[in-house]
Amino acid sequence: MAEALVIQDTTYAGEAASYFITRPVIEMDTVQKGCIHVHDGIKKQYTIPRIEVSGFMQKRAATPSSKGNINVDGKVLIPRDMMLYLEFNPRDYEQHWQAVNLEPKLLDRELPPTAEDFTVLQTMKRLNEFFENATWKSRIMFDPEGLAVDPTTKGQAATDVQYLYFDGLIVKLLQASETVKVSSPATLVSGTAGGGQENILDAMGRAYKAVPQAILYKYGAKGLKFHISYATQQIYEEALTTQTFKNNDTTEKGINRYKGYDVVPLAGMPDNTIVICVSSPDLDSNPWLGVNSTEDQDGLQLARLQANSELYFIKGLFKMDTQFGFPDFVVLYTTITL
Repeated sequence: MAEALVIQDTTYAGEAASYFITRPVIEMDTVQKGCIHVHDGIKKQYTIPRIEVSGFMQKRAATPSSKGNINVDGKVLIPRDMMLYLEFNPRDYEQHWQAVNLEPKLLDRELPPTAEDFTVLQTMKRLNEFFENATWKSRIMFDPEGLAVDPTTKGQAATDVQYLYFDGLIVKLLQASETVKVSSPATLVSGTAGGGQENILDAMGRAYKAVPQAILYKYGAKGLKFHISYATQQIYEEALTTQTFKNNDTTEKGINRYKGYDVVPLAGMPDNTIVICVSSPDLDSNPWLGVNSTEDQDGLQLARLQANSELYFIKGLFKMDTQFGFPDFVVLYTTITL
């Protein structure tokens, strides 16, 4: 197995900072912005119980007969396994300026404290980036050892092939026949549409008209939200600032709302996609994220590979799945196909 640690900077000609700078990465927006309920403690599977009552009204009778239905069912979360595993040799730092911080004895060589801290820090950041993208874009069918489906044939980026361990929120909506799907979705633009394109404001308007009445006019943190990607957010902002009649200063940050409803840009959302639903971090949320334990995401194991080895490893074990409580109360506009 190839070692993960590659030292490219072997020069040292003066003072060096006592820290590393880390490349910016996207964060797990969907959780941090309160757009999903995270349910942990799922060892095998978890059923989100649902209940519905209907058809109960009737004419008055002295001795009535029962009329109506009470239906109890559920949506299932089945977290699936995945892992993070890297091996490296701390002695590779002997060719780096961090060599001065290595243990004197060869048998005791491990990562210098600064290198260890920032290695784990950046790994955690990249892990959260992966989870954010996977929450929305994952498909089991991308697995090269399974169906080996090319993501580009489904309207997704070729790089989405890495999200293969469970089915994400978008595919769950596409699979559910009751999802409110907006017809004829197209590539979103801020200017004049045409040739397979649609103006972002027109698309949001069509999607908004499809929202079920039961969730209309519910605003705020626990209300209806428009979920879009960062790129779509930029298109939306451009559309607002290029309208003939506008009332905002184009040099200022705009109010991120559509007809009073919050518009939430999420780093993991695919482009040309709008998801409208009630989302929150509590049990009232329509989208759910099921995990074995939230503590699995909070820490990684860093240790020597084995007693007679100089190698070390970083390891993490995770189980995740996504689900919607009521797909019939979710409006989906997307160019992604099933």
